[in-house]
Amino acid sequence: MKSKDTQKVVLRMTDDGMSSLQIAKELRKVVSERTVRRWQILYRSVGTIDLKIPPARRSARKLANSLGVSKGTIGRIIHDDLHLHVYHATIQSNLKDEHKQGRISFAYWVRKSLRKQDQEKILLFLEKYFELDGTYNCENDRVSTACQQDVNEHKGIRWKAKFPKRIMIWLAVSKNGRSIPIIFKPGETLTHENYIKIVLAPHALSEGRRLLDDDFIYQQDNTTPQA
Repeated sequence: MKSKDTQKVVLRMTDDGMSSLQIAKELRKVVSERTVRRWQILYRSVGTIDLKIPPARRSARKLANSLGVSKGTIGRIIHDDLHLHVYHATIQSNLKDEHKQGRISFAYWVRKSLRKQDQEKILLFLEKYFELDGTYNCENDRVSTACQQDVNEHKGIRWKAKFPKRIMIWLAVSKNGRSIPIIFKPGETLTHENYIKIVLAPHALSEGRRLLDDDFIYQQDNTTPQA
């Protein structure tokens, strides 16, 4: 980080109407034009140059060392006294407001329009793309080597394509279980033709009859129910 004196000089020159390029030439080998321009933008927006980085969250081990207590004591304070627990972040669909409202409306429609025995006849289905690269927990994926250069030899680097291939999977669920999935070929999309020939007529109908007999409701997300 640059010194406070340099920042004060840049602020004074900025108030005098000098551009970032002029200031950088005056202060050559001290501060770059790019840094001066960034300071000027920050100064004109908030009225000061505050480049202090907020301290990161301290770990339980560092907190225990600074207080002179054990890590177990810090853990008991966090869990027993403060009632704080660790939770994994969950990934959810980034739904728009109209999608959320549609799901709420469908739930109200089911409660008002269908009897309980009719609700148990609903076959819910969805199509989903999956990347062939897959996902893994990088936090637990560690390799012990002597140096960074040896990581690749121990399969410590996982290469991922910029545009990975994807496959589409169709699956339906009901109160009696899930259907047999349909796995499309890589690169194959779901058009209206193969939807009727592959999914709707042969597979969805047979799976619906297997799970819910002949009388069932075929329901996709954000679509009109079909009986």
